[in-house]
Amino acid sequence: MDAGAALVACWADCGLDTAFTVPGESFLPVLEALRQRREQFRTVSMRHEGGCTFAALAYGARARKPAVAIVSRGPGATNAAIGVHAAHQDSVPMILMIGHVRRHMRGRESFQEIDATSMFASMSKGVFQPETPEQAISMAREAIALSMAGRPGPVVLVMPRDLGEAPAPEVGAGANGAGRAAVLPAPPALAAMVERLSAAEKPLILAGELARDPEARPTLSALAHRLGAPVLAAYRCQDVLDNSDSAYAGHLEINPVAYQNEALAAADAILVLGSRLDGITSREEALLADRPDRLIHVYPDAVVLDRFASGLAVLADVAPSLSALTAALPAASGNGAWQSDLHQAYLRFSAPGGVAVQGNTDLAVLAESAGDNLPEGAIVLTDGGSFARWVHRYYRYRGPLTQGGSASGAMGASVPGAIGAALAAPDQPVVAFAGDGGFMMNGQELSTAVREGLKITVVVCDNQVHGSIISGQRAKYGDDKAYATVMGDPDFATLAEGYGAVGLRVARTQEWPAALAAALAADRPALIHVTCDAADIVPYGPGKDAV
Repeated sequence: MDAGAALVACWADCGLDTAFTVPGESFLPVLEALRQRREQFRTVSMRHEGGCTFAALAYGARARKPAVAIVSRGPGATNAAIGVHAAHQDSVPMILMIGHVRRHMRGRESFQEIDATSMFASMSKGVFQPETPEQAISMAREAIALSMAGRPGPVVLVMPRDLGEAPAPEVGAGANGAGRAAVLPAPPALAAMVERLSAAEKPLILAGELARDPEARPTLSALAHRLGAPVLAAYRCQDVLDNSDSAYAGHLEINPVAYQNEALAAADAILVLGSRLDGITSREEALLADRPDRLIHVYPDAVVLDRFASGLAVLADVAPSLSALTAALPAASGNGAWQSDLHQAYLRFSAPGGVAVQGNTDLAVLAESAGDNLPEGAIVLTDGGSFARWVHRYYRYRGPLTQGGSASGAMGASVPGAIGAALAAPDQPVVAFAGDGGFMMNGQELSTAVREGLKITVVVCDNQVHGSIISGQRAKYGDDKAYATVMGDPDFATLAEGYGAVGLRVARTQEWPAALAAALAADRPALIHVTCDAADIVPYGPGKDAV
């Protein structure tokens, strides 16, 4: 057995079963080992290394264990970095294996050589560089365990080309599987949480990326109703709770919303569950600046807890904290009106009709209609781009782990992400919404979905501009000062047909139901090219209802 085969055997022994790659000559033994295990370990050859890591991100977010992205050094690793950064910001486990230069050539600026530690240290949980076959095996196990421990995230393993070909010992069963031990709240911290929440008259729950586990959902709802607390979802975490649950109060979007701002100001205790309090969720930390003593922050990573001032920082996972709190708190409080009023405000805000559109397609109606016609377990991804705010506002997520799209706002994530999601949840429909800008970055992965037989649906919202940027240009410099932001696009439906997918077109709102039905019924991947007006960039702003 060579070290490349031992590495793959170690991944399989630890419970991993999926890899995404752009093949390279620096890891041929790994590819051969994957070929030999192809019945148990699925390997998908992607068109771009960024597609590899975006697919691995979406897979890990749903499978709750890492996928492996395998790329070459230099150009391959730098291309892959975008998805690694997104996985880090989303707290999603991932293993990135980089095929590197031969050991004796390191540090000489060899062909395509990079310093992986310098490059990836700030966007990963660790970078491992084995020197021997034995280290390759032990570090592979350590990398998987680290990716799942505490706050999950990406880990990088650098495999020199000659090391992969070196003889290695047989891989026996190991102790490290693709799982993690729960981080339980300390008894004093639990008692302090119970005391503070019991005394609150207007408690509010803010649930983030590590509150999305399916097992946490029922208890989150039970706790919210016991407290009479409304639940706000952190940015792109709308599936923390069934949006029809009477405790759900909406999603903290890039654009502030009046009823949510008022609720955050009125709350006398804010229970932050599993959110790293990213810049969008925390309103560039304005949420933290005013009375941080109100915050009870539950998170399994001390680094995140130490970033912010809070009244109580609790080092713990969300699910066991919810169970312990629900068991320890007294019977239901009298805060029902506070909770109910905010849910009603959310329902009014997420109903189409409050925003006048200038074009022939109303994305509010399209998003609501998608929710009405997709099953509860359908996975809906949104790419980076301003168009996504229409989906965020008007699509109602019901099932657990059904929202896709990175909080990093990385463009180009949704099409490869749909591939990863479809592999992690093969029995659930997968719909990826992309802007024309994001689709042009990784839309070629639609051909990968065709080859792999994955019946994903891609919806391209095409307004032929970089929406967020042109809005800023117009606001700052005037309507006639747009520059480098008007694109001009291809016929996306024809492009999809060239890839072997079904191509459909929607130029008016009324054409959407038939197109969506046809896409979902297709025997292969489908793309719907939706023509949008550049005046209808986001459902917020002057002349648009944001209350």
